Amino acid sequence: MRALFIDFDVDARSDETRRNGADDFEAGVGFMLKRSPEWYGQALSCKTAGDRFDCLLEADGGTFTLTPRGNALRLDVTGGPDADIHAEGSNDFGSFGGRGSDDRTFLLPRTDRAACDAAFPK
Repeated sequence: MRALFIDFDVDARSDETRRNGADDFEAGVGFMLKRSPEWYGQALSCKTAGDRFDCLLEADGGTFTLTPRGNALRLDVTGGPDADIHAEGSNDFGSFGGRGSDDRTFLLPRTDRAACDAAFPK
Protein backbone atom coordinates (compact mmCIF):
# COMPACT_ATOMS: atom_id res chain seq x y z
CA MET A 1 0.00 0.00 0.00
CA ARG A 2 1.39 3.37 -0.98
CA ALA A 3 -1.37 5.65 0.37
CA LEU A 4 -4.76 5.35 2.07
CA PHE A 5 -7.27 7.90 3.33
CA ILE A 6 -10.82 8.31 4.57
CA ASP A 7 -12.50 11.28 2.90
CA PHE A 8 -15.09 12.75 5.27
CA ASP A 9 -17.03 15.95 4.64
CA VAL A 10 -19.77 16.63 7.18
CA ASP A 11 -21.93 18.27 4.46
CA ALA A 12 -21.54 15.55 1.80
CA ARG A 13 -24.21 12.86 1.82
CA SER A 14 -26.12 11.14 -0.99
CA ASP A 15 -29.37 11.19 1.04
CA GLU A 16 -29.89 14.95 1.31
CA THR A 17 -32.76 14.54 3.78
CA ARG A 18 -30.26 13.46 6.47
CA ARG A 19 -27.09 14.97 7.87
CA ASN A 20 -23.89 13.14 8.67
CA GLY A 21 -23.50 12.53 12.38
CA ALA A 22 -21.46 10.36 14.70
CA ASP A 23 -24.15 7.64 14.72
CA ASP A 24 -24.53 7.37 10.93
CA PHE A 25 -22.39 8.98 8.25
CA GLU A 26 -21.23 8.67 4.66
CA ALA A 27 -17.65 9.18 3.53
CA GLY A 28 -15.24 7.84 0.95
CA VAL A 29 -12.11 5.76 0.94
CA GLY A 30 -9.20 6.29 -1.42
CA PHE A 31 -6.06 4.22 -1.83
CA MET A 32 -3.02 3.82 -4.05
CA LEU A 33 -1.25 0.48 -4.40
CA LYS A 34 2.52 -0.02 -4.66
CA ARG A 35 2.18 -1.46 -8.17
CA SER A 36 0.46 1.58 -9.69
CA PRO A 37 0.24 5.39 -9.46
CA GLU A 38 -3.53 5.13 -9.91
CA TRP A 39 -5.99 6.10 -7.17
CA TYR A 40 -8.86 3.75 -6.36
CA GLY A 41 -11.91 5.02 -4.52
CA GLN A 42 -15.33 4.08 -3.25
CA ALA A 43 -18.18 5.57 -1.24
CA LEU A 44 -18.90 4.08 2.16
CA SER A 45 -21.44 4.30 4.95
CA CYS A 46 -20.65 3.88 8.65
CA LYS A 47 -22.63 3.39 11.84
CA THR A 48 -21.56 3.60 15.47
CA ALA A 49 -20.85 0.24 17.12
CA GLY A 50 -19.65 0.80 20.68
CA ASP A 51 -16.27 2.56 20.61
CA ARG A 52 -15.83 2.21 16.84
CA PHE A 53 -17.61 2.67 13.51
CA ASP A 54 -18.61 -0.29 11.32
CA CYS A 55 -18.22 0.69 7.67
CA LEU A 56 -19.53 -0.87 4.46
CA LEU A 57 -18.28 0.07 1.01
CA GLU A 58 -20.82 0.46 -1.77
CA ALA A 59 -20.99 -2.13 -4.55
CA ASP A 60 -19.91 -4.96 -2.22
CA GLY A 61 -16.48 -3.36 -1.85
CA GLY A 62 -15.88 -4.86 1.58
CA THR A 63 -16.16 -3.95 5.25
CA PHE A 64 -13.89 -2.45 7.87
CA THR A 65 -13.99 -0.79 11.26
CA LEU A 66 -12.73 2.68 12.14
CA THR A 67 -11.67 3.19 15.75
CA PRO A 68 -10.67 6.65 17.05
CA ARG A 69 -7.11 6.70 18.40
CA GLY A 70 -6.32 10.23 19.61
CA ASN A 71 -6.00 12.43 16.52
CA ALA A 72 -6.07 9.41 14.19
CA LEU A 73 -8.31 6.54 13.09
CA ARG A 74 -7.39 2.87 13.16
CA LEU A 75 -8.76 1.02 10.14
CA ASP A 76 -9.17 -2.78 10.41
CA VAL A 77 -10.38 -4.86 7.46
CA THR A 78 -13.21 -7.12 8.67
CA GLY A 79 -15.15 -10.06 7.29
CA GLY A 80 -12.73 -12.92 7.90
CA PRO A 81 -9.26 -13.86 6.65
CA ASP A 82 -10.25 -13.94 2.97
CA ALA A 83 -12.06 -10.57 3.05
CA ASP A 84 -10.56 -7.64 1.21
CA ILE A 85 -11.33 -4.05 0.30
CA HIS A 86 -11.74 -3.38 -3.40
CA ALA A 87 -12.65 -0.32 -5.40
CA GLU A 88 -12.69 0.97 -8.93
CA GLY A 89 -9.99 3.11 -10.49
CA SER A 90 -10.12 4.82 -13.86
CA ASN A 91 -8.70 1.77 -15.70
CA ASP A 92 -9.21 -1.27 -13.47
CA PHE A 93 -10.01 -2.45 -9.94
CA GLY A 94 -7.66 -2.39 -6.97
CA SER A 95 -7.81 -4.32 -3.73
CA PHE A 96 -5.99 -4.84 -0.45
CA GLY A 97 -6.34 -6.88 2.71
CA GLY A 98 -7.05 -10.39 1.37
CA ARG A 99 -5.67 -13.69 2.69
CA GLY A 100 -1.99 -13.48 3.56
CA SER A 101 -1.84 -9.70 3.17
CA ASP A 102 -0.13 -7.51 5.74
CA ASP A 103 -2.39 -4.64 4.60
CA ARG A 104 -5.26 -5.30 7.03
CA THR A 105 -4.67 -2.71 9.78
CA PHE A 106 -3.71 0.95 9.37
CA LEU A 107 -3.35 4.01 11.57
CA LEU A 108 -4.60 7.06 9.64
CA PRO A 109 -3.52 10.42 11.08
CA ARG A 110 -5.66 13.51 10.52
CA THR A 111 -4.39 15.42 7.49
CA ASP A 112 -5.19 18.47 5.44
CA ARG A 113 -8.28 18.34 3.21
CA ALA A 114 -6.07 19.08 0.19
CA ALA A 115 -4.62 15.53 0.32
CA CYS A 116 -8.03 13.99 -0.43
CA ASP A 117 -8.91 16.61 -3.02
CA ALA A 118 -5.63 16.03 -4.91
CA ALA A 119 -6.32 12.30 -5.26
CA PHE A 120 -9.69 12.77 -6.98
CA PRO A 121 -9.75 16.23 -8.63
CA LYS A 122 -13.18 17.45 -9.65
